[in-house]
Amino acid sequence: MRARLLFLLPLFSGLTATAGGFDSGPQGARVLGLGGASTAYIGSIAGLSVNPGLLGQWGDSLTRLSFGGFGQVRRSSFIGQDTYRRTDQDLAVLPGGYFYATRAVSKRVSVGLALTSPYGYHTKWPDNWEGRSVIQESQLNTYFAQPTVAFKLNDNFSAGVGFVYAFGKYSQRRALGQYDDANASYRLSSSGSGYGVNLGLYGRSGDNLAFGISYRSGVKLKMNNGTISTTGVPTRDGALYPESAGFKTQINLPSSLSVGLADRITKNLLLTFDFTLTGWSTLDSLKLDVAASGAAPAQRLSTARRYEDALAFRVGAEYQASPKLTLLGGLNYDESPIRDEYINPEFIDANRIGASAGVSYQLTPRFALEAAYAFSYGQQRLARANPLNPTVSNIGGSYRTATNTASIGLAVAF
Repeated sequence: MRARLLFLLPLFSGLTATAGGFDSGPQGARVLGLGGASTAYIGSIAGLSVNPGLLGQWGDSLTRLSFGGFGQVRRSSFIGQDTYRRTDQDLAVLPGGYFYATRAVSKRVSVGLALTSPYGYHTKWPDNWEGRSVIQESQLNTYFAQPTVAFKLNDNFSAGVGFVYAFGKYSQRRALGQYDDANASYRLSSSGSGYGVNLGLYGRSGDNLAFGISYRSGVKLKMNNGTISTTGVPTRDGALYPESAGFKTQINLPSSLSVGLADRITKNLLLTFDFTLTGWSTLDSLKLDVAASGAAPAQRLSTARRYEDALAFRVGAEYQASPKLTLLGGLNYDESPIRDEYINPEFIDANRIGASAGVSYQLTPRFALEAAYAFSYGQQRLARANPLNPTVSNIGGSYRTATNTASIGLAVAF
């Protein structure tokens, strides 16, 4: 009976492959312009989601708000190993947003709130592409709420801690290409939540050099209400492809350890540097608890993934061009934790290099308009279909991926 349920595995083999790169990027227009190098950057309260220790340095009497939105387009192109046919993903925009609020409650204690959407993707291939039996469309969205408290230890050091509540939604559809009915397909959807913690420390040496260290724990999104549905399946295969079934699973969002520096080179120029180690190795395997449906019994399925931890390096620059205008720029390099044998068209991850640019304009002493754009490009990845391993659903060929992200927001102090 186990073989009957192997049809479920292609649904999730891509999901685990996405885990190497579904970070949606810096959560704020100003930090996006810096390339994400914000662990030791106190120029924007958007750094709160990266390093809660920064919160202790905004210890004045002002209430600070920062909010905005972003749109991200990640598009991959595929060239088939046997057909040499090129297929481009359809345009699909991943929307996101952020909201931050901070206030000092005493000379030593400050509180804040961060609402972000740090992980997600939206992949959409043409319905009739050659890999339609592997994936046609898939989407993941996550939403984090992080209430935070920070303590100013002295004039140069502060520490903070944030509690993280996360909610996620996942959906996917693919064709059942073995049937004559062109509309034969199955879909799944699920949602769930989890908890985590974010710890941070900020310090500075004199007026020009600062450092930051932060650790964000992993989050286990427990999805207990998943549903699977199929259409266009002949009656004779009803046990293999049930019309509907329920499932439970868990998506492990990784932990991260970040170290950053901020160095004021001149009165108008600040450079920031970040190094991040992300614990993708928690995605060692995926376990599915599938409920009984018709002739198919309840079953637990487990597939190995063997992911590896990955590093990211980021550098940013902030230049005060005038009393009202600030220019931002950044460069970054991100490693992929996914091995070649697990590359899957649901989401193509690769070692990536990227660049960003941004601007902040002070409309009034209390309001600033912020905007940024970032681009990254991944190295070519080769995928090989392995008929001897049915738990990895794939199609042989090569992939290239480019990502475009734009963000705009407001910063307010009153």
